[in-house]
Amino acid sequence: MKFIIVLFFSGLYFFSSAHESYFSFAEMEYNATCECLEITLTLSSHDLEAVAIDKKIIASQLEKGLNDETLRMKMVNQIIFDGFRVYNNKKEITLFYVGHELLQDGNCSIYLKSESFDKSTIQLFYGLFMNVYTQQQNKLSYKEINTQTVYNFFVFKRENEIEL
Repeated sequence: MKFIIVLFFSGLYFFSSAHESYFSFAEMEYNATCECLEITLTLSSHDLEAVAIDKKIIASQLEKGLNDETLRMKMVNQIIFDGFRVYNNKKEITLFYVGHELLQDGNCSIYLKSESFDKSTIQLFYGLFMNVYTQQQNKLSYKEINTQTVYNFFVFKRENEIEL
């Protein structure tokens, strides 16, 4: 009987800890005042934690890692900036970490801002987690005054050109 109970709870753990889809979402706007991009990345806290543990940035618990400035910046530099990059005329635009928020729904929002640059066409690489999760899909919503354009990113299409 104990074996059946252990087997039941093991199966329950397996199904509750795994998820069938891998997504992250980004919202981006060009701020004319600072002549920069303002970006919000929303991603699975579980996925970020798993990748940070795998890269040996943190030992466990994403929340502790995000509260430690050194570990947080390692995560941002080695995971976030590795999977999310912006280019203007083939020159990478520097992104800066602004803040983060752990959400009640199991997601984490990372807030970024770019260096100043002239508003033009940019190339956006959004391959976040795609080297780890082959089912990963990312979406970016670019917002302007009265419009919003959505761009999809897949393992086989990690870049898009965006007219600002």
